[in-house]
Amino acid sequence: MTAPTDAILLGYGGSAHSKIALAWADDLAARLSRPLHVLVSALHVPDVPNVPKEHQMGHVTDELNRLLASAKAPSTSVTTVLTSPGEALVGAADKAHLTVLGARTQGPLKSMVNGSVSQYVTRHAPGPVVVVREPNTARTGRIIVGIDGSEHSLKALEFALRHAKDTSGHVRALHVRQHHDDKTDEKVEQVLARAFEANGGMRVDVEHVLGSAPEKLAEASSEADLLVIGTRGRSAISALLLGSVTQSVLQHSQCPVAVVR
Repeated sequence: MTAPTDAILLGYGGSAHSKIALAWADDLAARLSRPLHVLVSALHVPDVPNVPKEHQMGHVTDELNRLLASAKAPSTSVTTVLTSPGEALVGAADKAHLTVLGARTQGPLKSMVNGSVSQYVTRHAPGPVVVVREPNTARTGRIIVGIDGSEHSLKALEFALRHAKDTSGHVRALHVRQHHDDKTDEKVEQVLARAFEANGGMRVDVEHVLGSAPEKLAEASSEADLLVIGTRGRSAISALLLGSVTQSVLQHSQCPVAVVR
């Protein structure tokens, strides 16, 4: 089955982390009145001689269908594939509203989102990708977005504002710098002004802090519902999708992380 257009696309692996991601994706699909489409890959199912992989993962899909029976999304659908989960998700993401992954999986399908898959999807998916972990606190409505004055941080801010509007949240823009730079501050103000104008004057709380971007963003995530980062930037945030920095943010964030390109 092909993923419905503008659906919330979820990569599911059968673990507890996948179930947290499923609940998050289902809640968002209900709030946005969008379909929820779940992709399950059999690639990491342990081999059983003479048994097709689609049969080996039957217990996972059976449980998933039971969970979807009580879903809040207006409609749900499931696709099972025998190919790489990363490639399958990136291919299906072309028509999705956004793609959702669990922070890690260790269940029957082992690795729908291990390090390599999450890196692959966040690097190559054409749209926003949300990597879900259970928030550190009860829902606050706060959405943190990292900005640095670049076009990529503008896209991240615009995504954060749209998400806030859809979920009745509020946005706090965090500008992390290693030293004071008037030119950078000016570009940050320009990004804020453009986002403000493009989004009907929605309010954005802004904080300027000194330090390491991954550390400050992870710290701010402790009281947030969502942390939003752009794929590239002009300062420390520029490396957010280039290996260790991305992994640091994804590993240490205390709430779901949206990666926006």
